[in-house]
Amino acid sequence: MTRNERRLLLGFGFIGLATLVCTLAVGIGLLAMRPASTPLGTIRQAAQAVQGRSAPATPPAPARPMRPATPAAALEPLPLPGIDTPGGAHLTRLYEQVNPGVVSLGVEHEVDFGGQRFRQSGGGSGFVFDERHIVTNNHVAGGVETVEVVFFDGQHREGRVIGSDSYSDLAVVRVEDMPDAARALPLITDFDDLKVGQPVIAIGNPFGKANSLTSGIISALGRTIPTGLETGFSIPQTIQTDAAINPGNSGGPLLDLRGQVLGINAQINTSLGPNGGPPSNSGVGFAIPASIVARVAPVLIEKGEYAWPYLGVAGLPQERFTVGVAEANKLPDARGAYILGVRPDGPSVGVLRGARNAPRADEQAADDYVPLGGDVVTAIDGAPVQSFDDLIGYIALETTPDQSVELTVLRDGRAIALPVTLKRRPKGD
Repeated sequence: MTRNERRLLLGFGFIGLATLVCTLAVGIGLLAMRPASTPLGTIRQAAQAVQGRSAPATPPAPARPMRPATPAAALEPLPLPGIDTPGGAHLTRLYEQVNPGVVSLGVEHEVDFGGQRFRQSGGGSGFVFDERHIVTNNHVAGGVETVEVVFFDGQHREGRVIGSDSYSDLAVVRVEDMPDAARALPLITDFDDLKVGQPVIAIGNPFGKANSLTSGIISALGRTIPTGLETGFSIPQTIQTDAAINPGNSGGPLLDLRGQVLGINAQINTSLGPNGGPPSNSGVGFAIPASIVARVAPVLIEKGEYAWPYLGVAGLPQERFTVGVAEANKLPDARGAYILGVRPDGPSVGVLRGARNAPRADEQAADDYVPLGGDVVTAIDGAPVQSFDDLIGYIALETTPDQSVELTVLRDGRAIALPVTLKRRPKGD
């Protein structure tokens, strides 16, 4: 090879090497300018989310294969083995076992506003009672013919309201094609089995957030709550709990740690939210006991209504039956059911005597009001009566319409026995 040929080859080599170096430099520069895996839209959305602004829509990223859904837990027999403390692992297991028995309900009511009729949407909760029926609150499903039932796995069914009862605030919804995955939840039907301090959970649809779980304890037992009716009747033996209960929880179950229904969440003791917003949990909620559910629901399924017994009296709330009231009435102590008034159409007319200075039905008693001359019931059929709540609880849960009972009454300083034949309560609206 000549000297000129060697020079030519060497020149081509330098050119090739320079070209390769430039190519590598451009490639490295491009890589340094581009984030490896974060689309621009994601960066912009993250920055605006921190600032509290909505992010503009960005082109969707390429679809990725979805991770398989977590399989449903294998169902175990209920009630579960006894657990005394609500540990996190056990609550997870408990939720998996009872959640298939809890439903969300969608309801449309027709309301009258200024002479015009409107459709108003609402919602609540419920639980599976048996293979065809859901139990919920009357104030959730009463007054309508059908509701939308949404099960834990997202399945929807139409339910038909086949029975309701204003006095217990219970209603029953029939679902003809209950999903196979739904399960009935067992009831604790003996109120005496419940204990203050016992751990509980509530599952429901608060503010439309379906199948939400909260936990707490039984705060008190034997509370009496109003039915919400203008007739003045109350629901006895309710369960007070500090488990968070909010609008939408109504009709959902209050359960023990074994998955047994203790009651149906019904009311909260609260005030309106800020600026007149909806009421929210304040740590004082009330559930209708399962003992009443077990008594009323089967009758609603069979007959569509429930007949409650009726004594026809109004009583002094126990917190107002003070030592001062006892002394003014020459009573030995402030125990028993103090009778304020007797309904003119009730079975106690001519039998029991109310206070001679009782306020009229349309009057509010003064804070320092002291009733005088009313009968005090101290026993019914031999069972001691410590308060007016005891009396109405016994009438509601231990008797039936047309049954005769014997009342032990303190009147004018002496004890007398008075027989009364109960009637059926007037039908509630």
